[in-house]
Amino acid sequence: MVRRGVTALSECCSNVGIWVSAGLLIYMVLHVNLEIILRSFFNSSTSSMSEFTGYAMGAMTYLSIAHTLKSRKHVRVSLIRALPGPKLAVTVELFCLTVTFAIFAFVANNIWAILSRDFTRGSVSPTLMETPTWYIDAAIFTGLVFLLLQIFSSALDALFDGVPDDAVEGD
Repeated sequence: MVRRGVTALSECCSNVGIWVSAGLLIYMVLHVNLEIILRSFFNSSTSSMSEFTGYAMGAMTYLSIAHTLKSRKHVRVSLIRALPGPKLAVTVELFCLTVTFAIFAFVANNIWAILSRDFTRGSVSPTLMETPTWYIDAAIFTGLVFLLLQIFSSALDALFDGVPDDAVEGD
């Protein structure tokens, strides 16, 4: 029951992350094209393209990472496949997932501290747009929470079903 709930929640979060990332990619293409048109034909600029597309790139990276793990399209050193026996492979997989979870939980905890500080202080970027800095902090933190949930779900899957096959090129 808990496993199904965690799996469903992690799948939902990773799907939300990938769709938001896709939307951000479309936004970046449109903003860059708008900037090109404004500079080429109207001798003008939005004065925000570098800043906003940079924020979108950062948000896109963190929001899509859980989906990458879920679909097993991340870069992996597949030494686990060479190990004798599925029990040892599961043990190594769980160890790797636990260490990864601990590292990203540490990072998420620090990002949360930065996010709450920036939100409380009302910090803004030192640019013409004066964008609140907590926006990008929130996107990064959300992506890290999605990733932590996906790592936990992957650990449950490995524990109950063994180590899944890696994605093959062309899938």
